Amino acid sequence: MVSRDVISKEMKKILKTGKVYFGLKQAKKAMEKGEAKLIIVADNCPERKEVEKWNITKIMFDGDGMELGALCGKPFNISVLTIVDEGEGSLSKMVK
Repeated sequence: MVSRDVISKEMKKILKTGKVYFGLKQAKKAMEKGEAKLIIVADNCPERKEVEKWNITKIMFDGDGMELGALCGKPFNISVLTIVDEGEGSLSKMVK
């Protein structure tokens, strides 16, 4: 399990230099297109059981969507964060 401190540090790099999508709908689209490299799923994601079955590297975040949103510097709930391009971040290497 990747700690919040590590996720926070890497997310700052990824948000600044990479490409991400916010939300479940965007995650599904990115999966269909084969763009998604890694997803972070909030504890209170409404379709968490379904998302857990997806064939992609994922981090199951131990906080709710508001906490995940705050980690990303957003003032709203984020149930799923999809990382398409990590930029200078290296979060996916830490998960594998």
